[in-house]
Order: sequence, then structure tokens, then C-alpha cells
Amino acid sequence: MKPFKILKKERLVNSPFCCIEKQLVELPNGSTADWFVSLSSDAVIVIPIMTDGSVVLQQQYKHGGGEIVTEFCAGMVDEGETPAQAAARELQEETGYTAEEFIHLKTVFSNPTGSRMKYHYFLAKDAKLTAQTNLEPAEQIEVLKLPSLKAAREYLLKPETLTTAGMIGALSLVENL
Repeated sequence: MKPFKILKKERLVNSPFCCIEKQLVELPNGSTADWFVSLSSDAVIVIPIMTDGSVVLQQQYKHGGGEIVTEFCAGMVDEGETPAQAAARELQEETGYTAEEFIHLKTVFSNPTGSRMKYHYFLAKDAKLTAQTNLEPAEQIEVLKLPSLKAAREYLLKPETLTTAGMIGALSLVENL
């Protein structure tokens, strides 16, 4: 297998949360095609577990989907920031919780067909409520504390609970905790 050869690039959208590039690429068979690639920065997904075993989820309106979604804390990695730093920052900003330890679980592509973005999954151990949230203007977040990881799993997997593929992936990473 060989990568597509990029013949031409054109930036179509250039905003902090949505950066789209149109690429003219040469395919392995020699033909050409337009390919659209999201150049968004990486993101973190944080699974916060308290010392008593309880777990923090959050409910948030997601405008792209037009629905309220239940998820673990998640957010973008800012320029100059490591994924671990982003995990700690996002947890505090979105939930008011901090953690004693952040354990990197895995890094995966979010959608490699059309995006370079990767998800960096972290377990936040011994999390505790220490601060107020510091939400961005577009964020509407309600924190939901469940008694255990098992309860969080059951809640996220209920047919009526809207969540994301990234959150189902998080569940698989903490399956045996």
C-alpha cells in the first residue's frame, strides 16, 4: 500500500474548531480525485473516577447533532499543550474536578478517512471536586455523577441515551477496571 500523492491543497475553512482542506490527490492507480480533510487538532477523552469508585459523566448540547449527548469529559488539545495537560485542563474547565493522576490508556484516530484528528484517552484517578467550572460561551454542560463505572456503562449503553462512538470506545478501554 502507498499513500496518496498530494498534488494541490486549498484551505476551504479555517476556524479554531473546523479547519477543512481540499486536496487534489493522485490515487494508487494513477487517477486523481478531490479529497476533503479535516485538520482539526487532537482531542482528549477523560474518564474521571473518584476515590469512592463513582464516575463523572456530563450532558451537553451538541449543535452538529442538534441533541443533548451524554459523555465523559472531552475537548481539544490546544496548541503547545500535551494531551495529558489538555486532559487535566478540560476536566477542570468542564466539570470542576481535578485528579491525582492521569493515566494514558490509548490513542486512536477519530475518523482517518477524512481527518487527522486523534483521540487520546485518559483515566483520571482519584478525582475530586475542587473548583468551579470555566465553560466556553458555546458550552452548556451539566455534570452527572454515577455511583460506579458499571452504572456509567449501563447508563451510556441504554438505547435511549444519546452518546458518541468515542464514548463507547472509552467504555471498552475501562472494561476491566
